[in-house]
Amino acid sequence: MPTLLLSQGITATKSLEYTFIIAIANPIGPLLGMAFADRFERKWQVAWAAIAIAVFGLIFSQQTSAVGIVAAGIPVTLATNWLSFSFHAYQAELYPTRIRAQAVGFVYSWSRFSSIFTGFIIAALLANYGVTGVFVFIATAMVLVFAIVGFWGPKTSGLRLEAIAR
Repeated sequence: MPTLLLSQGITATKSLEYTFIIAIANPIGPLLGMAFADRFERKWQVAWAAIAIAVFGLIFSQQTSAVGIVAAGIPVTLATNWLSFSFHAYQAELYPTRIRAQAVGFVYSWSRFSSIFTGFIIAALLANYGVTGVFVFIATAMVLVFAIVGFWGPKTSGLRLEAIAR
């Protein structure tokens, strides 16, 4: 985030200050998530968190004032937390017990491997299209998450793990 803010002409000191204020919201996301984590279907939590990241990220990319940056950055942080905790719980429910650890590890490994390239893609988008281009890319990815998980992801709430795996 500091790099994105720097590219918009915000000083390094202010960029770090805004990022610090936004980061204070990090523990709030999981605490809020405890209230509804088991009340709503997890696949829809993943899907709607992705849409929230897309929407709030695009709003964030248009902000130039301190209040706007912080006000738009906090929901991005909360939505990212929501996506993270709901996705990790959801993916563990998708595999039968006998292969769960291996399957989740495989998925996690591919996500780490893909992050090698994501940094370069983000840097290229930032250089060529600015902060808005970066968040259009992220929003597009999040809309794909919504579509794939929302339409093809199996429901898991209230089901035995072995029943889901069938």
